[in-house]
Amino acid sequence: MSRDRTKPQSGYSQLLQGNRLAIARLKNSDIHHKHCYQIARAVKGMYAGDAVEYLEKVVKEEVAIPYTRRSRKGKGGNTMAGHRKGKMGPGRYPRKASIAFIKLIESAMDNARQHHEDIDAEDMVITHLAAHRGQVKRGFRPRARGRASPHNHYQVNLEIFLEDMASEEEEEDDY
Repeated sequence: MSRDRTKPQSGYSQLLQGNRLAIARLKNSDIHHKHCYQIARAVKGMYAGDAVEYLEKVVKEEVAIPYTRRSRKGKGGNTMAGHRKGKMGPGRYPRKASIAFIKLIESAMDNARQHHEDIDAEDMVITHLAAHRGQVKRGFRPRARGRASPHNHYQVNLEIFLEDMASEEEEEDDY
């Protein structure tokens, strides 16, 4: 049974499997969901230390995050972003979201150091990184003649799983 996508998600979206796993969550943060989705897509599969360095370059506007969602294939880019230098195509520099992701990755690395003493946290791989819609702060903007327009504030929930792949390689070598 799939979850209702219109409602915020409680708990992790993936099953926690594996003993060399570190996790972290950020709930109800005031960041744009679209920026978080694009960052999660770009960073997933990287080593944790490399991902932090990459996002620090994004904050300094040295490297852009590629924006690939919502593109019209074959008809140019309708990706809400213009093209950037190099061969990446459309992209942006989401500063606030990048700072939140850096804190999230560092939190997961600290959790890994606490739970597993023999792990080098910078060499853990980001196996799962998700951005889900959080709570909606409802608000209204007053209008003329006693009317009001909705002025809602959307929040985002982020979750990350770091996994130590070096231990699996050592187990395979033992056999």
